This record gives sequence, C-alpha cells and structure tokens, in this order.
Amino acid sequence: MKLTIKSKKVNKLIINIFLIILFCLTISCDDNNNPGFEYMPDMYRSPSIGVYTENKIDGYNSTPVQGTVSRGNLSTFNYNSSNEDYLRAGEESSYPKGFVNDEKNLNEGKNLYLMMCSHCHGANGDGKGSVNHPVYSAIPSYADSVMIRRTGGPMRELKEGHLFHAITYGLNAMGPHAYQTSEEERWKIVYYIREKLQKN
Repeated sequence: MKLTIKSKKVNKLIINIFLIILFCLTISCDDNNNPGFEYMPDMYRSPSIGVYTENKIDGYNSTPVQGTVSRGNLSTFNYNSSNEDYLRAGEESSYPKGFVNDEKNLNEGKNLYLMMCSHCHGANGDGKGSVNHPVYSAIPSYADSVMIRRTGGPMRELKEGHLFHAITYGLNAMGPHAYQTSEEERWKIVYYIREKLQKN
C-alpha cells in the first residue's frame, strides 16, 4: 500500500516536470523578436546617450557638461599624434597667448604635476616615482643629458611643444593624459617642468 502511494507521487512528479518542460519549450519557440518579460529594463536598454545617436531627453541640448575635457578640439595646440608633428610642435609651439608665467601658474603646475605625473616621473622629475613595474623602469630624469630622445637631444632640452605633445598623446608606456587634464592644466604642468625640473 505504501509503495503504491509512493509510486503515484513519483509518477505525478514526473508528469508535472514533463508538463513544465513542455510549457517552456512551447513558449520559447514562439516569436524570436519578442524579448519576453523584462524585470529591469534599464539593464537591457541603457538610458544613457550613445555616441552619434539621437536622444529624446527633455531639456538636453547636447552641450557638454561644465568641466568636461574635450579631446581633439584643442584651441592652443594643432598637432596630431605623429612623430613628425611631435618634432614640429617642439619647434613651433610655445605657451598660448594669454598664458601668464607667474608664481600662481607655477604653483598650480606643481600641484598638477605631483598629482598626475610624479608617481612615475618622481616628485623631483628624476624618474624615480613610486611605480616600480618593469615596464616603467626606464623613466628618464627631466634634467638628464642622454641623447636618446625622439628629438635627438636630451630631456633637459625638450621644449614646451614637445612636453605638451607627450602629455596629450602619450609616449611609449606613458598613456595619453588628454582626457584627464584640460589644455590649460597641461600648459601649467609644462611650465612647472620647464622652470623647475629641467634646470636641476
């Protein structure tokens, strides 16, 4: 008697499982264009604005948010990432019109340098920062006299355009910093390097 009741329960369970599987197969083979139920639609369809896409956000006029760092739209530096333009920038480019070589910009340049550059280049510009990875082991001093640079001259002879180009586009293991610093901030860093670190 007990065995019969147990086998009836097992049979009923098997039938229920079969019906559930049959039901799932039936509804899954329906319309492939229907995504089914969406419990969190924001995860499937992000409300953010994609690049080159239209938006339907009320009140948004496509103006960048204040403080946004624009890439590729430099008003003071019109050179591309090529080695030729690096060399040309060194010969042609200098501080932009209106840039003031004063103590305020020097101090701001120092603070920016310490925040953005010193972990690799060192607080004194000697190439002995806190990053000890083998890839970054050959960081030169800004005051060195080794003639192995892209310019054919030493680090201490790099000009404003060379430095700004390297900060903007990167060089070797150093990545570009154009998306982390504004144009004005880059010029202040360059000013600090030229005034304090190349003259050590």
